[in-house]
Amino acid sequence: MESSRHIPKWTKRVVTDMGGRDPLGLSRVGQIITDYLLTGIITQTDRARYYSFYCWALWHIQMEESPKRFQDFVDGFRRREAAVALATVLNNESTSPVGVTAVKININEGRDEKQFNTDFRVLPSNQLGGYGQYYAGSIYNLGLTHRLEDGIDRVTEGNAVDLATCFHDSVKKTPYIKKLLYLEKTIALKDLELSKQFLTIDALPEPVCHQEREILRKIFFSFDKEKTGERELLRRLSLAQILYVISEYESKGQPARFDDVDWYLVFPVYYYSVLEFEDKSTSPYVCPDKFAVCHSLWKQYSLQQFVTQAIENLLYAVLETVGSESGGMSLDDTISMLLKSDFMSILKDVTGNTCKYPWQLLASFDVDKIPEERDSLKLQKKLSITNEKSEAGILGRDEKSPGSALAIAMLLLSCIYGKWRGIKSDIGCSYVVQHAGHELWMGFVIPYLDSWLKKETTWADTLRYMIESFIINQHDRIMYEKRRLDSCWLSRVEGKLVKEQDYDPKWRSSRHGNAVTILRDLGFVEIDSDDKKISITKDGRKILQQAMSD
Repeated sequence: MESSRHIPKWTKRVVTDMGGRDPLGLSRVGQIITDYLLTGIITQTDRARYYSFYCWALWHIQMEESPKRFQDFVDGFRRREAAVALATVLNNESTSPVGVTAVKININEGRDEKQFNTDFRVLPSNQLGGYGQYYAGSIYNLGLTHRLEDGIDRVTEGNAVDLATCFHDSVKKTPYIKKLLYLEKTIALKDLELSKQFLTIDALPEPVCHQEREILRKIFFSFDKEKTGERELLRRLSLAQILYVISEYESKGQPARFDDVDWYLVFPVYYYSVLEFEDKSTSPYVCPDKFAVCHSLWKQYSLQQFVTQAIENLLYAVLETVGSESGGMSLDDTISMLLKSDFMSILKDVTGNTCKYPWQLLASFDVDKIPEERDSLKLQKKLSITNEKSEAGILGRDEKSPGSALAIAMLLLSCIYGKWRGIKSDIGCSYVVQHAGHELWMGFVIPYLDSWLKKETTWADTLRYMIESFIINQHDRIMYEKRRLDSCWLSRVEGKLVKEQDYDPKWRSSRHGNAVTILRDLGFVEIDSDDKKISITKDGRKILQQAMSD
């Protein structure tokens, strides 16, 4: 399947975090939802054994070295992480541990000398490598670590200690442990070759790692606690729902594919309630009652991504327009240029109607008044994934001009307005209302479209308000909050808008790719190395049944 089947080729699918390239802060609401539903799994944590290795490293350093200074702890941690990363690549060059670039440089140098350096940072920017950069927060959120006054993390009693000791049991017979090589700055090629099978992050399927994997299973699915918290339950249900959807695709004879995981497991299923196959045909997806709340929240996540696409297409249109003049352009001239573009022709091409005014665009979506709940529910059913005027259909267009980006933005907002303005009894929406605050999301943007129903509202009126509110003011607020005024995308100089840097609309990570690889490491799914098809295992069906019946 082409990953661009619903997504414009010029729309990049990348992970964008709050601190990264997110000029309007549109990642924030999605992150609120994914943090709630997949606590302990973030966009950079995709291998299950790192959770046990890092617990072991913290535990083992205290057991063997009892560091008095933080730097002594850092040194011990660095040596252990480098050894595991080297062992992983030496065991399988196609595996990418944290810091794979630095690791491969050291592998190439060490092969010639038949000895490897283990005293290097796998991530030059962080003294605690992948733990400090990625995994520490996730491991803490799983209740596996705590920090003392000396600034050194320790594993907590219970699962974390059990996990650390099980990891140790799997590696204790290797030369790396028996020769105390974790205290050395180098390791001989022969010793690493004899240790790699058990040090690698790919080792969980090994029989010696059976108990380690069982503990990880219990941690991620929270079956070992007397009282399961809300976030733990939602993580269990999110992971179980992923397994359920994978099994549903399999039952239709058309497995989901890992290389386009969001357009198999996320948007069709959660937002449109269908399974969508490689040929774009669909089959109804009936969500089990057990997953109803979880499903509703993931639907809101999907909705936020469509809102993000709309607003970032508007941003793209503005940036490309003002960027056509080296000295910038006034807001009025920007609006005039956009309205003289192919904006109107694309609206007509998609809707089949002349849309000289915003109310005419809404009318093309069967909206002539503020929708009530029954109206929005009717449109949600009508504008399904195969409808050209659905969000997916609109985003399937392949134009890249500022006018086409503006048209996509307005079409998306019109579609979303019709589908959601009248909804009042959605569990997921209620959660976002309570937690989104003043962030840019559907509930902040869509009510403005009520003004489009007024016959006197013009496109110039609409663009002036939306560009000022959702682009200029929002951009300035986010830049001030981040204290990154020197790296803005848009500035105002003597009454003109000036483009500072390029920006294309981007898709955020749903973390489903990370969740699927963790489920694979836990033995619940398999991913074919050639065609990337995902299948559920016997153990996966067992854990799914347990999650649905618990």
